[in-house]
Amino acid sequence: MRYLITVFLSLFVTACAVQVDDMTPEPTLQSFDLVDGEGDGVINARDQCPKSFSGAKVDNRGCGAQRIENVRRNLLVNFANNSYIVAPQFLPEIAALADFMRANPETKVTIEGHTSKLGSKALNKALSQHRAQAVKDILVNQFAIAGNRITPMGYGFERPLAEGDNEYIHARNRRIVAELSSEQSFTDMKWTIYSVDQRSE
Repeated sequence: MRYLITVFLSLFVTACAVQVDDMTPEPTLQSFDLVDGEGDGVINARDQCPKSFSGAKVDNRGCGAQRIENVRRNLLVNFANNSYIVAPQFLPEIAALADFMRANPETKVTIEGHTSKLGSKALNKALSQHRAQAVKDILVNQFAIAGNRITPMGYGFERPLAEGDNEYIHARNRRIVAELSSEQSFTDMKWTIYSVDQRSE
């Protein structure tokens, strides 16, 4: 028994005397680009569409979704009561729409005119049509957009933006909506002021 204990202790001491190698691992070399240069939420090593923009709607590969364009937007064009004159301060909004249409020549637009609930249904129907036509005339005459790409449509007070019976609500409802459409498939790589997906009403 004493012999076995002696052997065991000899082995234990020998094992403890063995120098343990440095267990610190070598630093791992970074072989992938983990930077997100575009700020679209996808690192460069995974990004298959490197020309997207910060804020773009992209998938896990960094690519935008293919979709048929059909979007609506309230243009910031409002009218005085019983009027279809477009005030000068609203021209930049129409200019932005014209710029978009020039940059995307396959798009068409329906210009919707809307009114408040003041007055008769027939009067408001005609008034809303005049408002839509007024915006079309500006697009054609001042910004050289082809008339066959623009459809004016008056809805009267059939589609109110807001419900209520005060001047603030009435003023909001006297408005223009632009519905852009195209049969071409677009890559949704960057939002613009016209690229909202939900209906505005």
